Amino acid sequence: MFARTVACRIAWLAVVLAAGPLAAEVPPVPPGLARQMRAVAPDPLPKQLAADAHFVVSDEGAHWLFRDAVSDLGGVLVGVGTDPNYLLAGWARSDLLVLLDFDQVVVDVHAVYRQVFLNSPDPAAFLAAWSAARRADVEGWITAAHTDPTDRDRVLRAYRMARNLVEWRLRTLRKACRAQRVGSFLDDPGQYAHLRDLFRAGRVFAVRGDLTGRSAVRGVARALSDAGMTVRVLYLSNAEKYFDFTKDYKTNMRAIPFDDRSVVLRTAGGWDPEVAPDGLYTYLVQPAASFTAWMRDGVPCSFKTLVSRRRHDKAHPGLATITALPPEARPPRGR
Repeated sequence: MFARTVACRIAWLAVVLAAGPLAAEVPPVPPGLARQMRAVAPDPLPKQLAADAHFVVSDEGAHWLFRDAVSDLGGVLVGVGTDPNYLLAGWARSDLLVLLDFDQVVVDVHAVYRQVFLNSPDPAAFLAAWSAARRADVEGWITAAHTDPTDRDRVLRAYRMARNLVEWRLRTLRKACRAQRVGSFLDDPGQYAHLRDLFRAGRVFAVRGDLTGRSAVRGVARALSDAGMTVRVLYLSNAEKYFDFTKDYKTNMRAIPFDDRSVVLRTAGGWDPEVAPDGLYTYLVQPAASFTAWMRDGVPCSFKTLVSRRRHDKAHPGLATITALPPEARPPRGR
């Protein structure tokens, strides 16, 4: 038993070391982009939360299926929710993060993540900071960083609500990735250093935004476009399940500056439970070119429309791709 344990630890160390050297410090965010991002107007608070819950942690358990699709893409990551964005950004070596959610509590949880990243030099310290034993330290960091009492109290409430869930979730993620021999920011010093450097360089923005709203997504897209930056990863989780693909949603998605390497990631619960590694979600990768074709005005589309066009990756159960174009965008036969 001892020999097997040692062998497993040596094998895991080899995976981490193979990930490469520690990340170099990233340059500060361009001042013009920072000003525009800070000026993005948040969308109104929702009248009702999806499932009447604050999603301070994700319940998706197999994001490692996305690793190859995003590996070293760089560029900007725009994502909803909390912890999956940090996994994806570590694998993608993203240049800038826009963490978007219509729930202010989720936005405030990212403010807590900011303080934990800034005050934790390595993955072990980062994980330890979420323990109950470090509560006074984290509350001190939050208090020092937020001089406005309203902001400070709101972020403290979010921390107290989320702390134990986040600690459990991060340790669960680390275990799941290790089981697949996939390094993550939770134990790969290079990935962790890169994410921490993004925070230190002011390259992480948490925005209260509604994917179907008329303000935040368009403001973010305009700021990124003006700065000549490209969104390489758009992570939607399963948010599209909760709304229709309205004109505003399609307008927002078309405004995002993609290129031919960009991917859209989403999850769909309950579609293929027999092959889902986490027992629930299918993990879907869609090239941005396919996604934006479906986002055109006049093209009938919904979450169900896109998911129903998935093609399973037989080598990776639970992973599927969507490459189909709408009929209106398909080239004529014979060409």
